[in-house]
Amino acid sequence: MTPNVTVTIDGARIRAAKGTSVLDAALGYGICIPHLCRVPHLHDTGACRLCIVENVENGHSKITTSCTLLVKEGMVILSSTEKIRKLRRGIAELLVAEAPNSRAIQDVALRCGVEDVRYSFRNNDCILCGRCVRVCADRYGAGAIGFVGRGKDRRVGFPFGERLEFCKQCGECISVCPMAMTPCDGPMKVGQERLCGKCEPKMAFAEKTPGFCVACDLGEGFQCDRQPLNY
Repeated sequence: MTPNVTVTIDGARIRAAKGTSVLDAALGYGICIPHLCRVPHLHDTGACRLCIVENVENGHSKITTSCTLLVKEGMVILSSTEKIRKLRRGIAELLVAEAPNSRAIQDVALRCGVEDVRYSFRNNDCILCGRCVRVCADRYGAGAIGFVGRGKDRRVGFPFGERLEFCKQCGECISVCPMAMTPCDGPMKVGQERLCGKCEPKMAFAEKTPGFCVACDLGEGFQCDRQPLNY
């Protein structure tokens, strides 16, 4: 049997199985830590950086991604400090500027408190979150797609630019892609990209209980594990 450890997240003492990520422990308890690149039951890489938290040790805190940080006995985590919220807003703002034609990204930007976008919209069709690459390799063992190139030329593609025979065209890579979930009003035309904000009414309860899950559907389409608190 896997032993449990006790960790403190935002003041709440939580029991979680050893080896569980801080993100999974928080979500299981109903503490909402925004995230995007995570896919349940696949290895995490912290690519999107949205799930950052402060890990406090000996009076000093270190900022790290909660999906790659494993729980340990006595750990103290702060997921919703002003410092973290400010950094998270900046990350979410960059993401929505990069790819506004994704409802998943628009939703998570709103959940992170983005009210305005200071950067030029680029309308890209990929944010390099790696969800598709990991589901192909981890869940199906195919590895038919991967990251190609470096720096600004980095992209997801087939090895040597050709679809290999072991790619079964199952479509699972598309099903987990945040870009596959288009905005409610359909794709935004070039030059008309914007921060949608249509889901702002759904945030009313969240604003009253910052950091805690209120069973909203912001995250629908990219398999958020949020659940209502059990009082």
